[in-house]
Amino acid sequence: MSLRTHRSLQALILAALGAFLLQKILSGTLFWYINQRFMVLVLLAGIGLLALAQMVFQSLRQKDTDPESHDHHDHARSPSPTLPHTHTLPVWRLLIVALPVLLGVLIPARPLGVSAIANKGVNTNAPIAAGSSAAVTLSIAPENRSVLDWVRVFNYESNPTMFDGQPADVVGFVYHDPRLPEGQFLVGRFALNCCVADATAIGMAVVWPDEDNLADNSWVRVRGAVQAASLNGRPLPLIQAASIVQVAEPEQPYLYP
Repeated sequence: MSLRTHRSLQALILAALGAFLLQKILSGTLFWYINQRFMVLVLLAGIGLLALAQMVFQSLRQKDTDPESHDHHDHARSPSPTLPHTHTLPVWRLLIVALPVLLGVLIPARPLGVSAIANKGVNTNAPIAAGSSAAVTLSIAPENRSVLDWVRVFNYESNPTMFDGQPADVVGFVYHDPRLPEGQFLVGRFALNCCVADATAIGMAVVWPDEDNLADNSWVRVRGAVQAASLNGRPLPLIQAASIVQVAEPEQPYLYP
């Protein structure tokens, strides 16, 4: 491959990478992979890649319009026993750089689901963020708390029975945890600190007689009174469900500590 062709492909790949990142931001699917707080960095990276591509294209155009460059090029192509042949540049280097774009286009974007729980399990009591978040979480009205908020308050409070009877109104996916007794399931969400590599599935137990009719990974809205329970000797927020309604998967299915 000639140097000019190599440079042209480099510019195209840089432009494709930049456009790919910007498209992920515009579509909202970027946040299926990383925390929202990194959006500005990704935006700057996308713009920077497009700018680099433009610089490479501009340098190629300048060479095309520069007479001295043409003269030098013609001289370089003339037979001469003292000049070496132009070395061809390997294509595999460009393929490695282009691989993220190829994978991103070929593999459909989708958030984590119940299938990912098989590797990590579900957290019902482990800390999700630093203790400084406790006061903020407790200040949220009970009916406005997410699954993450409920797991936090149960983790921070030494006497979780103080939450008994408080109203819960949460949205999450259904997961039939084998550790729970019959008539109960977990309503869960994935919490993202940084990226999907450190995603944690979190959940609250729900008492519902017809839980067998709810399919794993289906999304539901659960309303009812909270009760302190335990699982394997650890405190667990449990909802005595008054109503369960199936809902569409949220545009942003993750929660962010």
